[in-house]
Amino acid sequence: MSQRVTRRSLLEHGGKAAAGMAALGAALGGCAGSSGPQRLATAVPRRPLGANEKINVAFIGCGGIAKYNLKHFMESEQINVIALCDVDRSHLEEVAQIVKNTSGETPKIEKDYRRVIDMNGIDAVVISTPDHWHAIPMIAAAAAGKDVYVEKPCCHNIKEGRAMVDAARKYNIVCQVGTHQRSAMHMQEAIEYLRSGKLGTISMTETYTYGNEAPDGMGHEPDGPVPEGVDYDMWLGPAPLRPFNKRHFHFWFRWYFDYAAGMVGDWNVHLQDITMLALETDHPFAVSTSGGKLILTDDRDTPDTMLATYEFKPGPYTPKGHVHLYTMRKASGPPWSRGGYGMVFHGTNGKLHMTRKDWEVIPDAKDWAKPEGGFRTEGFKKEGVDNHFEHVKNFLACMRSRQKPVATIEEHFKTVTACHLANVSLRAGRKIYWDHEKELCFKDAEKSIPDPLANRFLGREYRKGYELPKV
Repeated sequence: MSQRVTRRSLLEHGGKAAAGMAALGAALGGCAGSSGPQRLATAVPRRPLGANEKINVAFIGCGGIAKYNLKHFMESEQINVIALCDVDRSHLEEVAQIVKNTSGETPKIEKDYRRVIDMNGIDAVVISTPDHWHAIPMIAAAAAGKDVYVEKPCCHNIKEGRAMVDAARKYNIVCQVGTHQRSAMHMQEAIEYLRSGKLGTISMTETYTYGNEAPDGMGHEPDGPVPEGVDYDMWLGPAPLRPFNKRHFHFWFRWYFDYAAGMVGDWNVHLQDITMLALETDHPFAVSTSGGKLILTDDRDTPDTMLATYEFKPGPYTPKGHVHLYTMRKASGPPWSRGGYGMVFHGTNGKLHMTRKDWEVIPDAKDWAKPEGGFRTEGFKKEGVDNHFEHVKNFLACMRSRQKPVATIEEHFKTVTACHLANVSLRAGRKIYWDHEKELCFKDAEKSIPDPLANRFLGREYRKGYELPKV
């Protein structure tokens, strides 16, 4: 066992980190003023973790979901919170106070993620930034030999996700994605039921998210001054430079393609992850999306109405393939907090409906003309709990065992690719055919005619100084 790294030694080292920043910046190729992506720094030897040894963790991003993650990481009683990082000073100070009130220790605070990654003795980082800031620090942390818990969706675009998968493999890290529904026991039970064959042969799955924000959505706000204590240039990072507007900033960032993927990436990534996990689904073969911004008058550029149709080839539990539908509305129906979301599996014996609170089997009659003749399977409903805490504990356990976590970056990449392809189809204005081996879109089922317009949306143009590191 290596010598224990103490909080004091880590904080003392943090004061020296600035001396190595220029070299680190050049290595990462993702810092302001750099000349572009270069080779990543060599990882330091990983510290062995004993069964009862505290894990040293840093949190990059300190907004709403970060506080939720922090709560459960600290409740595990398995970690030391060594450092916090955010470009908003108010977030840093609030979360630092939470840590101090809970543990009695004051973590080091930084606005630059590179300083945190450069600290010796950090075993893992938790990345809870906006979507457009997931990939760059994840790849840098992996190259530095640190395990990563990264929020969903793991990437802003498909090419970023590929780079993240490659980094996790190359540097042999444990990487858990925050699709915590995988750790809910009732969802695991429902998946076991589906795989048992009791629902019959499945030919269609559905996910849906509803809500009613008509007519103004998040409202309107003029551009204004950058709030005091915010490094707005770094917040934008790889995204295009634009004036500050609070409707593009905290929370609302998810409704703009510059920073996120709208509802299909924000919420459907949770739901479709379960449908694809349950059926051991591979990548979609074809995607066709309809919709757009049809109702809301705010300035979001992601859709308020969407219907995405996925075609999947045969799999272990779908012998002739299946169709998946994602339906999203922002201007009709109850919000998720009132039941406006769910996952549905349609089989020859009935359907299974699942939420974070329960799962239910609704059987088909053997003959709907004579329903008194009985049903094709047994109907029932079971309660459940959305267990984020178990997801966190799974990650920490896998850090010790070096086993794969419940939500690996490799598995998540399949789900997030499907979600991004819904937007790719919508923005290209046509049905697309996906070649997951080449990771390219085509115009035809034979995949002989590339689709240059659709392929433009697989990645992004990075602002100078914030390029994606090369793995």
